[in-house]
Amino acid sequence: MLYVIYLGNLGIVSALYHLTMKIKIFAILTLLTLLGCKQIQKATDVVTQPTAREVYERDFDDENSQFTSWKAAYNRALNDSLKIELPYTETGIFNSENHPVYSYLVSVQEGEKLIVSTEMLTDSLSIFIDVFQKKNDSVFQQKPKISNEPSTSSIVYESTKNETVKLIIQPELAANTSFLFKIYTRPTYGFPVSGAENKNIQSYWGATRDGGKRSHEGVDIFAERGTPILAVTDGRISSTGNRGLGGKQVWLRDGLFGSSLYYAHLDSIATSSGKRVKRGDTLGFVGNTGNAKTTAPHLHFGIYKGYSGAINPLPFIKKQEIPEVKNANTNLFGTITRNNAELRLGSSTKFQQIASLKRNDSVSILGKNNSWYHIQKNDSLKGFIHQSLLNPTSSN
Repeated sequence: MLYVIYLGNLGIVSALYHLTMKIKIFAILTLLTLLGCKQIQKATDVVTQPTAREVYERDFDDENSQFTSWKAAYNRALNDSLKIELPYTETGIFNSENHPVYSYLVSVQEGEKLIVSTEMLTDSLSIFIDVFQKKNDSVFQQKPKISNEPSTSSIVYESTKNETVKLIIQPELAANTSFLFKIYTRPTYGFPVSGAENKNIQSYWGATRDGGKRSHEGVDIFAERGTPILAVTDGRISSTGNRGLGGKQVWLRDGLFGSSLYYAHLDSIATSSGKRVKRGDTLGFVGNTGNAKTTAPHLHFGIYKGYSGAINPLPFIKKQEIPEVKNANTNLFGTITRNNAELRLGSSTKFQQIASLKRNDSVSILGKNNSWYHIQKNDSLKGFIHQSLLNPTSSN
């Protein structure tokens, strides 16, 4: 009898369990219906963090011929090999008829931040920025290392090695507005001597020392005795003292497993071991202690990175200017003015010539960098041509 009752209780419990699960499922489905697809997508995006391009492409399918042409133009640009020197600016007008894509090879150094800033006359339009790292010496990764986020028009890429990256910029489908690109670098760290500039650096990485017995593992920044020496980043003072070639010195650790930053030849020290400091804090003052006693007061600044030892600190601290725009472009088309007009990989005569264009050849103008036009002859031929070789026009 007890056995039958026990089985009966199990049946009730099971029924209650299944009923509870059904109620939960119904509640979830009701909630999803109330939220709607857009709200669900927004909640998902918080986790997945899609790029601006990924969000934009959701509204299209491959049956849309304009969209497939737009994507095809992007895929072709992955094979472009045009080069630019930093700092770089480009101005122009997006031509919605030819799905413009801007692809450049850019050299950056360890310690530099690559800044890509875009501006458009029509603020409501979207633009997509991708940076690709190399897979090996000649092939780039298929997936971008970094892309701009939705509703943004710029990126910051911090390089951890000396490298050449591929930068691709593409406006949204059917964009037809004027634009401005600014591509330049900023140092990862602040400048280590208060009030000093690049011109104060008078001895560089690799310079010979002791008659060639060793090389300079840093840079020397000359300034008046007593000029404050600054923390170039947030960190912890790992060591201070008066010893060896460096005389009065401070070691600053950038993060738990980061680089060690070396300040040497100080006149006096204004910090202590174990202290946490912020970027811009005073660590000491310029002097010429140690083996610098016969030279003018200066700071020797070095960076030591893990097992690799000393690395060139100049890209980490060298001040860079934001480029200014010269000779803005307002034309969409142009005609070549002479035979054998040199089309080059970059906007300078030092770049390789990749083609010769004929007089009266018609080209599309993608943009302009100073006195050089960035042009496109057909789907596969892009390059830079000097303004003296092109007659720009507003229509084809």
